[in-house]
Amino acid sequence: MARFLASPILAALGLLSLANGGCTVEDGSSGSGGLLTSTGLGVSLSAGPNDSTTGSDTGSDTGSTGTGDTSSTNGDGDGDGDGDGDGDGDPSTSGDGDGDPSTSGDGDGDGDPSTSGDGDGDPSTSGDGDGDGDGDGDIPMNTYCQDALGWNTAWSAWEQEVVTLVNIERSQGADCGTEGTFGSAGPLVMEGALWCAARVHSWDMAVRDFFSHTNPDQLSPWDRIALAGYQNQATGENIAAGYSSPAAVVAGWMLSDGHCSNIMSPMSNEVGVGYYYDPGSSFGHYWTQTFGRVQ
Repeated sequence: MARFLASPILAALGLLSLANGGCTVEDGSSGSGGLLTSTGLGVSLSAGPNDSTTGSDTGSDTGSTGTGDTSSTNGDGDGDGDGDGDGDGDPSTSGDGDGDPSTSGDGDGDGDPSTSGDGDGDPSTSGDGDGDGDGDGDIPMNTYCQDALGWNTAWSAWEQEVVTLVNIERSQGADCGTEGTFGSAGPLVMEGALWCAARVHSWDMAVRDFFSHTNPDQLSPWDRIALAGYQNQATGENIAAGYSSPAAVVAGWMLSDGHCSNIMSPMSNEVGVGYYYDPGSSFGHYWTQTFGRVQ
């Protein structure tokens, strides 16, 4: 029997500093409710299509010292474990990093003689450049992030595409409706722990078939981002489901005031994006954006 997927849906969560630090509760009659805490940080929640709420930095790579190989040798980053950085697996300390013994090449670690590549350890010309071929970038090797490793390479490419599209929006400025008009802002940089938190949440929503910022274990975005090992200030989260491409989900977020403001906020300069697909789930496609700020 064919499964009919639900229509796309969005939700956003963010953090804003308040000048007066006051407390306010809204009735949620317009599809959103808000709670401002006594610490001067405001959190608002909403659910449903076109809803809005307004609203950190360390990590290693595969291998204990961020090398891109599973038996790291002093952080060489070449993916072969011999410590010379050339990617060819021989003990020579001279080489070009491309995975063959020639001293000329592309440095991509894939073992072919081509002079073009992306540096990620496989022959594809798209990837994360970390030398291990897994597309996982600098996602931390902690317990919480284990479910964010070994990602489908096509999904990883889509995550990177979302960052590219979001940075185009930020460079142009945007009118976020009730959240105000934003001028151009600097690009967001994909950060490993935020990336982990985003991936794990998208995976979790798909596998346990729910759609919320708070998972069934009652972990909030702030909890999840902390578990991922983010050391800086978490500033917000956007989630979406049912959107079948990076362009579609970014367009959906930009048309929703709260999601738009999370994307455009100058408070954020780091981001994580997680995409997961499960055809047996209610929405099929699940997306999470986590935002942070390194000072």
